[in-house]
Amino acid sequence: MNSPADPVSGMARPPGGARELTIDVVELNPHAPRPFAFTEVALCLCDSLRAAGLQSNHRVNIANPQTVCIVLGAVPPFNAPLGQLDPRKTMVFNFEQLGSSSSIAGAEYLNWLRQWIVLDYHSRNVDFLRRVNGPAQSVLELPIVPGPSLAFRPDLPAEKSVDVLFFGSPNERRTALLHRLEEAGLRVEVVAGAYADELTPAIRRARLVLHVHYYETGLFPVARILQPVAAGVPVVCESSLFSAASDWSGSGILFAPYDRLVDACRQLLAAEDEQRRRAEKSRQFAARIDFAGPLDNVLRALLRRLETPAPGTAAPLPAQPAAVPRPIAPPQPIAPPRPATAREAPGPQDDLAAPLSTEQIEAILEREASELPPEANLGVPPLKLAERQPGQGRYGLWIVALLLIFSLYTIWQSMQR
Repeated sequence: MNSPADPVSGMARPPGGARELTIDVVELNPHAPRPFAFTEVALCLCDSLRAAGLQSNHRVNIANPQTVCIVLGAVPPFNAPLGQLDPRKTMVFNFEQLGSSSSIAGAEYLNWLRQWIVLDYHSRNVDFLRRVNGPAQSVLELPIVPGPSLAFRPDLPAEKSVDVLFFGSPNERRTALLHRLEEAGLRVEVVAGAYADELTPAIRRARLVLHVHYYETGLFPVARILQPVAAGVPVVCESSLFSAASDWSGSGILFAPYDRLVDACRQLLAAEDEQRRRAEKSRQFAARIDFAGPLDNVLRALLRRLETPAPGTAAPLPAQPAAVPRPIAPPQPIAPPRPATAREAPGPQDDLAAPLSTEQIEAILEREASELPPEANLGVPPLKLAERQPGQGRYGLWIVALLLIFSLYTIWQSMQR
């Protein structure tokens, strides 16, 4: 039996909450085709939506205006492209820690979220947004679950040459702790500006991954632990505030307060069996996270929004015949750096499509580090102006000496008159 069609969108609405929708996951990535901060989350969302029985496509900097979509990375100044999309069919995923000192999550951003269905990984953000924007704000929690698409670079051997891997933006408290780890005799690697497959070599060679909070809110950083959990690398994390629908306190992750993180890392590194046990427990925990229940809540909110007349429309729109999708391309807010390709790798390459080695990826990241813009929570460094000072340069001293001699000669001549 065919399922009844939704009168607004023309999309099938099966009875009993069954889902036959297509929900695209749209990643706003100013560095495409290179991965960015939301790439791993976008891939995991697609995996979870497909596992729940929906059709889902991962799209980068492009959206189909006729399809329901979840947009990641729509934060100032990258939220302008969403003006081209229908708010009834568009859901914005927030990953900022609301109520923190983040320069992004200010009043302007919070007010902008009012018009959208907002999805969030953490119940604390959901409560905060409802409190600030009022009951009219549509906001729901949707867990992020590690998915099979995170199996990057299966060709890389897991040769453990690093004790502790930390990846993220530095600040004073993070840097101080990393110094303490080094003083304790541990081999520490710090990576910034690398995501998804570019981060994989560092994760593969680490015996454990460490997370230290940046903001005082201390929300559990699910987006940061996705790839380590999927790769079977144990995680040590600073004590966190957990979400209602995604409480990782019972996972295999080792949590410790800030002043005990060094001891926690040392103890876990001293017990290889414990490392394996915790890594496997984390993977099993992730596989049991309930995604379908929260997704049902999201779909109900979405269908209510679709039944709402569009601005200037007196009644719900009739079902429209199928049309050829015409994707729109959001403008690129930042010129992307050159993509990492085999052509740029040192040494001859006969097959340009061949996977890059660990050394090649590291060399490219190091070379391109100066081209990347600062991360969202860091200020833009001031421009360095070229300065020219007298007496410097190849002939500077000779020119200054000649000018002095000429000036003295001119004064002497004037005194003879």
